[in-house]
Amino acid sequence: MKRLYRQLLTDIAICSIVFIASLAIHSNVSLSTIRIYGDLALFFYGLHLFISLVFRKYETNETYSTQKLLVLYSRSWMYSSGIALLLIYTLQLGYLSRLLVLFNIFGLLSAEMLVLVIRLSFRSSLFIPDSKETTANEPADDAASPSEVIRSSRRKQILEINDEVLEEVGEEALFFIAQFIDAEPGKTLILNTTTRFNIVNQPEKVYQKIVNLHRLNDVRFVNKFLEAINSRLPEKGLVAVCAETKNQRKERILKKYPPLLNYGYYAIDFLIKRVLPKLPVGKKLYFFLTHGHNRVMSRAEILGRICSCGFSIEQEQKLGGKLYVIARKVKQPAFNENATYGPFIYLNRVGKNGKMIKVYKFRTMHPYSEYLQDYIYNNNNLDEGGKIKDDYRVTTLGRILRKIWLDELPMLINVLKGEMKIVGVRPLSQHYFNLYSPEMQEMRTRCKPGLVPPFYADMPKTFEEIEASERRYLEAYRKSPFLTDVRYFFRAFYNIIFKRARSN
Repeated sequence: MKRLYRQLLTDIAICSIVFIASLAIHSNVSLSTIRIYGDLALFFYGLHLFISLVFRKYETNETYSTQKLLVLYSRSWMYSSGIALLLIYTLQLGYLSRLLVLFNIFGLLSAEMLVLVIRLSFRSSLFIPDSKETTANEPADDAASPSEVIRSSRRKQILEINDEVLEEVGEEALFFIAQFIDAEPGKTLILNTTTRFNIVNQPEKVYQKIVNLHRLNDVRFVNKFLEAINSRLPEKGLVAVCAETKNQRKERILKKYPPLLNYGYYAIDFLIKRVLPKLPVGKKLYFFLTHGHNRVMSRAEILGRICSCGFSIEQEQKLGGKLYVIARKVKQPAFNENATYGPFIYLNRVGKNGKMIKVYKFRTMHPYSEYLQDYIYNNNNLDEGGKIKDDYRVTTLGRILRKIWLDELPMLINVLKGEMKIVGVRPLSQHYFNLYSPEMQEMRTRCKPGLVPPFYADMPKTFEEIEASERRYLEAYRKSPFLTDVRYFFRAFYNIIFKRARSN
């Protein structure tokens, strides 16, 4: 961060010197002249510094190449100068001295390039000894240091995958992938692509393992891309992919820009990349503007998409700002053409007579979370109240909606359609339904599920207690349907209002 501030102060000094020099060449400098041009110069140079920060012109955590520095300096100057000239023309500021305006614009470019040349000259003048040369105090090639021995050993462990792959993903990520996928010639396909064409162009069932080193965030049609990989792998074949999660993206943005500016940039990024795609019209506008590049996906959505395309998650690991996932082909893709990102969703649930119904709800989980049911259950198990423990699929807003019971309000549509009733057992996904004993499954499907479950009347804590609570309700309902529902409704109402019973 000190490095950034040092470069920023240098640019401020350059801007001040150029402005003072421009006033020096002016034929008639007065207090009013300084006031008029001073305000405009403050805007122009402030705009230039802001654009420089946005384009990451200043080096912070890495050292830029000469070519990249020239591109970044030129681009920042072109944008700030272009905007300034456009405003002068639009606002018809014809009274301004052309000499003064052009001197500030091109003087800024010349001064910055001069300082850049000096910086680059100083950098290249630093003596860096050739790694092949050794001195009396340095070990020779045949006497490698301990770190080199470890590195060489790890290289052998990962079966000498080429240096381009190592440079692309980093040593830790490469070692993680190699624990599951080796580089056996003719059986492992390693790609770095975002286009489905490069997948479907490969022969079917020849490669047993496919590795794609490019982020899924830059793939326009993520599911189609994963479906193509599925079609090229044999049964039980392995795939390794990577992506940047929304939390990793936030962390990267906050580190990338200086304080205050980073949160401002993140707020804009959140609106464009997170809110806009979830709006009915906004989704089309978003993909028109971005072509799906650098999209934001949560960890749950990334894993859910992979599972929806016929894979089971073998292992996942966060390394180098990315989430690396190893998955195994276990079935054909779901080919879900109706996936939605919006706030209003429907979920497939087991209804009366075992018939699947679409239950309407407000979204409380990240997209594609329903495909993670088995994976989450096997890794997290159930918490108190029968819910998944530490369920990262639930969004921040979703937790609030569940606390105030608003997420289940759209189920009234199912009640009006005759698929559900006001009081009854909770409509379950097929996965949850399969956790019940065969006897309870048969009892549950005899009647319609309900909006207010017996859970809120009895407040059970474990899955066994939930099952026992529903059994008591169903047995009582079979004997006296109306009175049972009335009794359970008022018991649930009392617990919700006075005991603050809520959904997790």
